[in-house]
Amino acid sequence: MRIPLFIRRYTPGQFVIHAVLAFALVIYGLPLLWLFIASTRTESSMYSDPPLMLGSWHALKQAWDNLAGYNDFQMLVWARNSIIYTLGSVSLTLASCIPAGYVLAIAKVPGRRFILIMTLVAMITPSQAIVLPIFLEMTLLGLVNTYFGLIIASAFFPFGVYLSYIYFTTSMPLSVIESARIDGCGHFKTFFRIALPMSKPLIALVSFFSFVNNWNNYFLAFVLISDDSKLNLPVGLTALLSSTGAINPRTASNIPIGLQEAILAAIIVVLPIILIFLASQKHVRSGLNAGAEKG
Repeated sequence: MRIPLFIRRYTPGQFVIHAVLAFALVIYGLPLLWLFIASTRTESSMYSDPPLMLGSWHALKQAWDNLAGYNDFQMLVWARNSIIYTLGSVSLTLASCIPAGYVLAIAKVPGRRFILIMTLVAMITPSQAIVLPIFLEMTLLGLVNTYFGLIIASAFFPFGVYLSYIYFTTSMPLSVIESARIDGCGHFKTFFRIALPMSKPLIALVSFFSFVNNWNNYFLAFVLISDDSKLNLPVGLTALLSSTGAINPRTASNIPIGLQEAILAAIIVVLPIILIFLASQKHVRSGLNAGAEKG
């Protein structure tokens, strides 16, 4: 049996790796593809028609009208809140994590090893374990059920500090920093004029992971926010769908929210992450690769 040319180009190891990646693409890609296709179909056709059969624009529009029109376009308010929470938290994360990582990597900070160990401990600590202390702290400060309270709590991102430390340690030439100091630049001037402009891949990487973390923020938002007008998309849509027949068929409700609307809601939450990744993948990949090699 003759082996096709495109297969002969690979070594056995490369072929196995590509086969595993192709299998993973099918396993993880098909559900996402089905999610987008199912949003164009009626609930009855999801059970009777082939899984990957396209529906109609009318069915998609009807589901959108039902979802967006709930309670005078309440979903758009939740979307606005998600944007506010996410942009605010990402901004605070960048303003704190990148300078912190730079200082830990460049300056001789007393107790640096201990700080890095505590950063790693914070990274592996489940977020649910610190929700109660955060809630008590925000209650003491009077920030429960406020935009600012959730933004501050969500900006805590130890992974961003560690990423910044790794980036500046491995990818920032010390000769550049030393040259700036010889020219009379202090720590602040060196950071803002030299290090920060050279850190675009790092900024993109931390921004992306922080965006994903905050856009999908459910548990912390569920604990700190109780006002319907201040809920974000994950909490608001979950509350809406769980009170209708979309998730619990036994629920008696006159709201026209069903399985199709639930699928569309999932797309609304997932789509911004996909778009942000596609738009910034060049910088994200550059940031991921930057820390893998010595500068």
